Amino acid sequence: MDRKVTAVIVLFALALAGCYVVPAKEATPRYEWTPITLRATGAGVPPPRAVNPAQARLMARRAAKLDALRNLLEQAYGVNITSRSSVRDFVLQSDSIRARVDAYIKGARIVDVRYLQDGSVEVEMEVVLGYDFRRIFP
Repeated sequence: MDRKVTAVIVLFALALAGCYVVPAKEATPRYEWTPITLRATGAGVPPPRAVNPAQARLMARRAAKLDALRNLLEQAYGVNITSRSSVRDFVLQSDSIRARVDAYIKGARIVDVRYLQDGSVEVEMEVVLGYDFRRIFP
């Protein structure tokens, strides 16, 4: 009986001797992803309800910054457009078009700020989209 067990063990060892583990290859992307720099400009006007010129200028700059961020998001993620029209007796009764950007942006920086003669402000911003941004999209 010991000979049979020894023979089985030897045969099993010889069978496994031909097996080896194939090393897994690293997953390489189908294409090379390089960082992309997006730039956008936003404009803001001073509100008429501002208490003084300093507040008006700060509010115009804030509005310009928000507009520039919105423009960056439109470039990066796109814009969702929804529309609704109602027609009665072949005549357009109402037409509504809405644009919406549903995203967030991180790491945008102000490149340039221009204060114009009429009190309005233009802000130019940029953001670098790296490899982490690419992972969002399948």
